[in-house]
Amino acid sequence: MTGRLIYIRIDRTTLRIKDCRGFASIKGLMFDSMKDFDGALIYGNAVWMPFVKHDLDLLFLDKNMNVLSTAHAKPATFNPATWRIYQDKRARYCLEIRSGIITWKELQKVKTIEFL
Repeated sequence: MTGRLIYIRIDRTTLRIKDCRGFASIKGLMFDSMKDFDGALIYGNAVWMPFVKHDLDLLFLDKNMNVLSTAHAKPATFNPATWRIYQDKRARYCLEIRSGIITWKELQKVKTIEFL
């Protein structure tokens, strides 16, 4: 993994998050095994999933790290029915987390992301 890790806490779980700035925001989690981290912070408001190896839970965030919306994203395959862009036009960031690390019910309760 290249780039730095940031740490956040959701519920009682501390997550290691890949900080994706610049070109890294375009790549996001494509081609990553996610063995050294739990997700990525993307500097943008849209995510697409080609070459992503895991289902992701997405939290779209405003400039103050308040959660605007959430989505469950599935990797794109060669089947065009899986080609989808997940987005929230109001968002400045998208926090991508490997699906299942935090229960969907708990993710729905998150209002603000806090960095450690």
